Amino acid sequence: MEEISVLLVEDEQDIRELLSQKLINQGFLVYTCDRGDSVMDVVTKYNPDIILLDQLMPGKMGIDVLRDLRNDSNFSDIPVIMVTGLGGEGEKLEAFNSGVDDYVTKPFMSKELAARIRAVLRRTKGTLVATNRPNQLVNHNLVVDFSAHKVFVDEEEVKLTLTEFKLLSELLMQAGRVLSRDQLREKVLGRLSITDRTIDVHMAALRKKLGGRGDDIQTVRGVGYRFAGLSGVQH
Repeated sequence: MEEISVLLVEDEQDIRELLSQKLINQGFLVYTCDRGDSVMDVVTKYNPDIILLDQLMPGKMGIDVLRDLRNDSNFSDIPVIMVTGLGGEGEKLEAFNSGVDDYVTKPFMSKELAARIRAVLRRTKGTLVATNRPNQLVNHNLVVDFSAHKVFVDEEEVKLTLTEFKLLSELLMQAGRVLSRDQLREKVLGRLSITDRTIDVHMAALRKKLGGRGDDIQTVRGVGYRFAGLSGVQH
């Protein structure tokens, strides 16, 4: 099996060394970084499969590093798990709205973190386009290009995280149908034990990025979501 490479970004030496060794014991190849303003250089050098990112870092805050990654076309698809002592709802919402793939608060069990790493990689490295999917979906001025993994509104590209892209794709493929949060959790988010609130945060971010077309993603109270812009969907 190909070794999974992990970039661990943690400024506290004791934690960095302990967690690094535990991840190595779990079978991962581990690179480390102790400053936020050095992350992009390390990512450029090693191109890791996944990044574990602390929030409170010297040089640059973790949330700003996350935004740098998501805005860089070379690295925007690298999964990021925020690993931090900041567990408030505000911090979590900001991270998810900025494109984080998972959020783990300290303290945590190393085996749980290893399981989360593998779960995130399963859902992000797996194919986005099922064999029965078209190469493109068009709904008026909204275009989803599955082959390029891109979304356009009024011919302008909309930068989505991988999770947002998969959520929009699933909603469009089943336009008009209500999809429960459990269905989205299973089909899009990889059966992770995440909360309904996390799904709602991803949906809110997706709506915001789609601008006026975000209104087509309707909340069905107590059930889930549907894409209401049914007419005009073309494969």
